[in-house]
Amino acid sequence: AVLRETILLGGFYAAVYLALIVVGVASPMIKQGAPILSVLAFIPEQTLLLSMLALPLAMVTAFLGVIGRMREDGELTALMAAGVGTWQIAKTTLPVALVLATWMGISAHLILPSLSQRLMEGKSNLVQQALAAKVERRTPVFQDGAFILAAQRAEDDRLLGLFGVQLGEQGAMSAVYAPSARWVAIPRSENDPAALGLEMIQARLLIREPGTDPRVATAIVPSWSVRIPTHGDAAEQRADSMSTAELLRRIRTAQEPTQEKDKRLAQQRDLRGWERAFHFRFMLPVACIAYWAFACGLALAIGRGNRMLAACLGVLTVIGTLFPSYVLAREIGEKLPIDAGIWVWPPPIILGCIGGWLLWRHR
Repeated sequence: AVLRETILLGGFYAAVYLALIVVGVASPMIKQGAPILSVLAFIPEQTLLLSMLALPLAMVTAFLGVIGRMREDGELTALMAAGVGTWQIAKTTLPVALVLATWMGISAHLILPSLSQRLMEGKSNLVQQALAAKVERRTPVFQDGAFILAAQRAEDDRLLGLFGVQLGEQGAMSAVYAPSARWVAIPRSENDPAALGLEMIQARLLIREPGTDPRVATAIVPSWSVRIPTHGDAAEQRADSMSTAELLRRIRTAQEPTQEKDKRLAQQRDLRGWERAFHFRFMLPVACIAYWAFACGLALAIGRGNRMLAACLGVLTVIGTLFPSYVLAREIGEKLPIDAGIWVWPPPIILGCIGGWLLWRHR
C-alpha cells in the first residue's frame, strides 16, 4: 500500500514538475522572439532530458508526502504497535529509488550526451528564428553595450543589408556593412562543438582609431565570420554533449597550462568543465539513493501531511545538491587548480549520511 501510494503520488508530482520546467525553458525563448509554434515543436523532443530533473524532484516530494502523512495520521504509531518498524516502512519505498538510480545512471552515460547536443542544435535553430523575427520587427539583431548589429530583412537562412557598429573609448569606432550574410557553424576551438555564427559576404569595414587626430582604415573582406553569443554556447553545455569516454580522454590528455594568462584560464575552464560533467554522471545514481535516505529520514523526524511543505522541502533538497555542481563549480571552481569533483560529490554524500542517521535515530 505504501509503495502504491508513493508511485501514484510520484507520478503526479513528476507531471507537475515537468510542466513547470518546460514553461521555464520555453518562456525565455519566446521572450527572445522565437516563434511559439517552433518552441512548442522543440520542447517535446527534450522532454526526456528535462525529466532527469523532474523525476528526482518528484521522488523526494512523494517520499516526504506519503511518510509525512502516515506520521501525522498516526498510521506509523499503529504499525509500530503491530510490530512493523519504521525501517520496514522506509524499505518498501527503496525499489522506487533503485529503479530511478539505475535509469539515471544509464541515461547519464548513454542518453544525456546526444540529448544535450540536440538541445544545443535546437536552441541555435531557435536563435536563428528569433533573430530573423527581430529583423522583421525592425529591431537590432544583437545589442550589447556599445555594440549593435542590425539587418534590413531576412530571407531563408540569410540576412540582407547587415550593418554593425561598435564604439570604443576616446572616439574609437568600428563599423561593418555586408550586402548579405548567412548562418554558419563556427567552432570555439579545436575539437569543440560548433557555435552559431554569421558569415558576412563582401563585408565593408571601417575602423577609426582613438585620439584627437585619428587615422581611418577601410577594407573589403570577401568572407568574414563572427560568432553570435548565445546561452547554449556555455562551456558546461559543450561538456555535457560529449560522451563519457571522450570526457575521460580529454581529462587524461589535458595539456599543461601555458604561461599566458588568458590561455591558461581558458584551458583551466575547459578542464574543470570536463571534470564536472564526468563526475556528475556518476554522482546522479548515488544522489538518488541519498535522496531516498534523506527524504525518508526527514519524513520520519518532522514529516507532515502538508503537500505544499513536502514540495518545498523536495525542491530544496534536490536544488541544494545540484547548486554546487552547476553554480559553485563554474563561478568558483574554474578559478581553482583542484578537481571539480570537490564540488560534485560532497552534497549527496552529506545528504545521505544525514538521512542514514535520521533513519537510525527513528528506527
